[in-house]
Amino acid sequence: MSCNGCRVLRKGCNEECVLRPCLLWIDAAEAQGHATLFAAKFFGRAGLMSFLTAVPDPQRPAVFQSLLYEAAGRTINPVSGAVGLLWAGSWHLCEAAVQAVLRGAAIQPLPELAGGVPEGGSDLFASSARRAAVGCSTAKRVATTSTRKLWAPAEAAARQEPSCDLGLFLTPGSPTAAAAAGERRRARRAGTPSMSSDGSVTTSPGSGGERGPELLNLFV
Repeated sequence: MSCNGCRVLRKGCNEECVLRPCLLWIDAAEAQGHATLFAAKFFGRAGLMSFLTAVPDPQRPAVFQSLLYEAAGRTINPVSGAVGLLWAGSWHLCEAAVQAVLRGAAIQPLPELAGGVPEGGSDLFASSARRAAVGCSTAKRVATTSTRKLWAPAEAAARQEPSCDLGLFLTPGSPTAAAAAGERRRARRAGTPSMSSDGSVTTSPGSGGERGPELLNLFV
């Protein structure tokens, strides 16, 4: 005859059934079926059987009971599950959820457990995680600051303006700029023809004894 666990899972049952000894701690036959069906829905049929067959026969009832409590605790407290309820001192909520499952009632996440910790309770796992996160963020900020200080001289050297020895970035009032402007003016004067230069030609529109105004022909 099939056990109540195999009956609800619609699987064959024999004398070496894995589920039969796991349900002996539950008195009512219907409660055994409800417990098996709830655990199979949460972990999957193959997952449930894999957990049970991975341990020796004497430990299988304890493993099934642990899986049932974990499934019920994770359902009402999705954040930290049954272990979080145990550490927070709210194990009675997990036991109430298991009893509801054995009666065939549906259980849902409790509103007061939306953050993973019951009101007035303290989750050691959550507080440890928060402290670890704060420590990591602090270490990251210190490392970033140290890196910026280390590279500050190199960045300052890279951003240093070129020297004025190359004639760049000259201001109109600097002595070097005045000297450069004087050299440019002298160069322009040297290239301009004058009255006494060989390349200049004077023309006079008049003739005879009268001397007319002289014109400087700059385009010869």
